[in-house]
Amino acid sequence: MRRFPSRDEIIGLIPQADVLITERSGVIDRDMIAAGKRLKLIQRIGSLYYDIDLAAARERNIPVAIRPIRSVIAVAEQLMMEMLGVLRRVMPLQQVVRTPPETFMLSAPLKPGDTPTEQPFTPRRTNEDIFAYNWSRQNKVGLLYHKTVGILGFGEIGAELSRRLTNWECQIIYSKRARLPQETERQLGISYRSQEDLLRESDIVVCLLPYFPETDQWLNAARISTMKRGAILCEAGSGSVVDESAVADAIRSGHLAGAAFDTYEWEPIKQDNPLLALANSDPTANIVLTPHIGSCNDIPKSEFPEFYANAVRVMNGEPLERRVA
Repeated sequence: MRRFPSRDEIIGLIPQADVLITERSGVIDRDMIAAGKRLKLIQRIGSLYYDIDLAAARERNIPVAIRPIRSVIAVAEQLMMEMLGVLRRVMPLQQVVRTPPETFMLSAPLKPGDTPTEQPFTPRRTNEDIFAYNWSRQNKVGLLYHKTVGILGFGEIGAELSRRLTNWECQIIYSKRARLPQETERQLGISYRSQEDLLRESDIVVCLLPYFPETDQWLNAARISTMKRGAILCEAGSGSVVDESAVADAIRSGHLAGAAFDTYEWEPIKQDNPLLALANSDPTANIVLTPHIGSCNDIPKSEFPEFYANAVRVMNGEPLERRVA
């Protein structure tokens, strides 16, 4: 096992290997594959394989397979929840169901010539004809359908999120230091943008940027001001990439319609975190906060054995799972 090996190191080691298991630590090119005289399988941990030379593998009759990562899928599902939670205004609407019904006014049934009147709601038992649709008269509950979703920082999580968003008929744009191959963009239904254009065009910005000194507080007040008025922000990358005070200010001013965070600058979250303070002080603030649980899932066993399952299959002459070449 090698962590961040050089290309020459891989070429030196691979002649001894029957199976190469790779987690996108670099390109697996033609020369590496040619050096693998004993290779019977190239197994990618993850679902992206654009950096493996499939043509070279086919020429050598070496199968290539992928293995999606359960914890990555969990983060993608977390982000779907974040987007829907903010768009559907789940947190502010919790206050509505806790409000006494007589607080809300009902337009009384009218006959021709009557003057419109309103009266407090009186709860009635519902049936096919009796219900109180939107009794609080909400007019800002949104849809994910046909939204433009911009993903800042695109890797395995971005890929799994894109696959889910495609089924919601979203337009998906992304920004990444090195643009993906056109075939990968086509497969995922995504389009490349600069960071600046992505912020300007997106109805929903998903921040998955990792932390580096150059990304510290990258999403600051100046960049947030370039986002669409009424856009929302979902954060599941490094918390220190985002200026949380600037996000709270943008929600307070109405420039952002809401935000959802699972990661924070300080963890566990400080009680004076500006987003938490705003959510606590203003029950109408459209803010969803979770305690960094994005990769949590309800399958208790480790997924590591799944990463090696195809190696066992190839040794036993059994069919491979998720083969791509």
